[in-house]
Amino acid sequence: MNKKRIGLLCLSIGGAAAVLSLLIKVPDVKKTPQGMFVPPVSTSQMQAVFKKHGYDMARCLDGESPVPRLFVQSVPRDFNREKFDEVRPALFFEMMLPVVLRANETLAAEREQVLRLKREFDDAGDLTEQSMRELDGWVKRYDVKDSDDLETLFTALLERVDGVTPTLLLAMAAQDSGFGTSRYAREYNAVFNQRDWDGNGIDPDEEQKEGPQYKIKTFDSLYDAVISQIYYVNTNGYLKNYRAARDRYRRTNSPMRGYSVANLLINFPYKPFKYPDIIKHLIRQYGLTPLDFQTLAEQ
Repeated sequence: MNKKRIGLLCLSIGGAAAVLSLLIKVPDVKKTPQGMFVPPVSTSQMQAVFKKHGYDMARCLDGESPVPRLFVQSVPRDFNREKFDEVRPALFFEMMLPVVLRANETLAAEREQVLRLKREFDDAGDLTEQSMRELDGWVKRYDVKDSDDLETLFTALLERVDGVTPTLLLAMAAQDSGFGTSRYAREYNAVFNQRDWDGNGIDPDEEQKEGPQYKIKTFDSLYDAVISQIYYVNTNGYLKNYRAARDRYRRTNSPMRGYSVANLLINFPYKPFKYPDIIKHLIRQYGLTPLDFQTLAEQ
């Protein structure tokens, strides 16, 4: 399915939502300075909310309009119903895109805090006691190897404190959750099937091998799930090649496309050897690349 096809799907979603909005009571959204938050709703209600607030994914793909700050809290419980089969891929990306961009905004804010400390160090050659405590907090959060050389520490930290390419997150979520149809996604917002080895979460449906047992992480919201996935990509040792490439793109001020770097997910833990090819196929099939350069609307 190409970009034109997903655009047509989005238009069909909008047409269906126009009819639905006449038949279904559109849920209220919570309006805050950060955006509008959609509580847990059915799939038809979510479509009606998108229509009411003028969210048109086709226009976002064409770069005609920024992505609205319309954040869905949870995957609808009925998202796997057969009647949504035709529109589900487009609707899934429509649901996930604002959440992904919001999560990357959070990472941008965190990165700016680290850069503020680095500017202080560059200007003064040292950090105040308060700034050192802040830096220590970031080092621990992002699992960076401690060092007495602050220059080395900042270099390693800034390679990790950064957003993840939107199309990679969108394609991973689509693949890992079956476009939001899995039980994990619909009941627990676990769109990435993240594993927890500390006994937290729910028992997986699949049978496990002998040895240490894992559970599937659960989340209160899609935003929490995306933040967790970004943190995983930013700290897992097997994904250091992706982080190094991201850092090179940033230092040369070059645009980074998910399709171009998907091959660096080759060692993604617990994923099949062909995982990068699967992700690239989804990005190409649904024409997602323009979304790597999309932004959220002004607050």
